[in-house]
Amino acid sequence: MGSCGSHCCCVAKETDDVVAVKEALNTWLNAISIGAPDAVMTLYADDAVVLLAFAPGVHANPAKRLEYFKMFTANENLQCKIDELHTRVFGDIGINSGLYTFTFKKNGQDVSMAARFSFVYKKTALGWLIVDQHSSLVPAGH
Repeated sequence: MGSCGSHCCCVAKETDDVVAVKEALNTWLNAISIGAPDAVMTLYADDAVVLLAFAPGVHANPAKRLEYFKMFTANENLQCKIDELHTRVFGDIGINSGLYTFTFKKNGQDVSMAARFSFVYKKTALGWLIVDQHSSLVPAGH
C-alpha cells in the first residue's frame, strides 16, 4: 500500500504537460483581454481550424482568424472568466474544455455572454499551439 492507505483518494499531482496546456489557455485569455490580436495569432498553428461563438463560418486560415480577432478584441473592456475547466493531455495533444463568460461594453451597455469551448493543442517546438478551437454560446435558459 502506498502512503495513502486503502481508504483514501489521493489527488494526483498534475503533470508538467497538463500545467502547460492550462497555461496556454491563460496566455490566450490574457492576449484577448489586453486587446492584442497579433499576440493571439501566435498561439495558433498555421493550419488551425477555428469555429467561433461570435462569427459565422469556419476560420481555417491565418488571415480570417486575424480579421476576426481584430474585430473581437476591439470590444471595450473585454474580459473573459473561466467558469469551468477540464484539461486532458494525450501524448502531444492537449485539450481544454469547459465554460467561459465574456464581458465587454458595446454602445455604452454592459454585455455578458456565456459560451462553451474546446481548445485542442499540439505540442510543438514553439510550445502548445492551438490546432482546433470550437466556441458556442450557451443556449438561452441554461
